[in-house]
Order: sequence, then C-alpha cells, then structure tokens
Amino acid sequence: MSAQYGEPGTGQPRGRGFGPLFRGPYSDQHLRVSDAERQAVTDRLAEHFSAGRLDQSEFDERVERAMSAKTRADLNGLFDDLPETGAPARSAGPGAPRFPGRRRRHPALALVFVVVIALVAGHVVVEATVPWLFVGFLVVAMLFATGAIGRSRPRQGR
Repeated sequence: MSAQYGEPGTGQPRGRGFGPLFRGPYSDQHLRVSDAERQAVTDRLAEHFSAGRLDQSEFDERVERAMSAKTRADLNGLFDDLPETGAPARSAGPGAPRFPGRRRRHPALALVFVVVIALVAGHVVVEATVPWLFVGFLVVAMLFATGAIGRSRPRQGR
C-alpha cells in the first residue's frame, strides 16, 4: 500500500475516499464491508482504468487494497485523486469547491412546499364558497320571511 492514497499516519487528508457511496448522518467507517461493497469499489476503479485515469499498476494496487478491506475506513483514499465516476476531470482552481457534484435537496423543503400549496388551495376554496354560503343563507331567510317554507298548512279532507 502506498502513502499516496491518504492512509492514516501519512499526514495527508483522506478526502472523499469511499464516502460518496456511503453517506449518512453519522460515521460508519468502523463497519465491516461486504463482498458486494468491495465489488462496487472494484467496478468504479475499473471504470477509471478504462477511461485511462489509472495505469495497470495503480489499478492492480487499488483493487488489491479494496478486495482486502475489512472496514469502510480501509477503503478511504482509493478515489481521492479521481473525479466522480462518469464525470470528466476538472482542474480545480483557487476558490473552487473541494467536492463538486450534484446538489442535494433537503427533504424539509418539499414539506414546506406541500404545506404552502395546501394553505393556498384552502384559501381559494374558502374565498370561493363563503360568499355563496351568505347568498344561500339570505335566500333561506327570505323564504322563511315570506312564508314559503316553515309554516304548516292545514290539511284538507279530514
């Protein structure tokens, strides 16, 4: 294993490492990796190798390291000097973000959007129905006042 991949004790930052595949609210670097996770890492390395970002010896060394990993922390540093899979390599100038990538939307924003839409829809329904309810109330009051409804008529024939 080489120090160029940001291993512990080398003084180099670990950077992204295997983190983009395992994001979460807490650190899970102590968890053991499965065969499927090791395979996912080697698949990503193969993509970089086929794109010409890794030579044969670098690829072999990283695949060996991935396949012998016990925990997720052992996979850190394998992708530090590589762009996201499928993304073209970018030159990061001064002031450029360290981890460019897609924006993640916050789930609370969706909830706020739904609540705002519900409030607006409720307001529209109330504004459309309340005037008609008032008109209906006036019509019923007029019918009571004129005697068209509400008074009992004497029955004939008894």
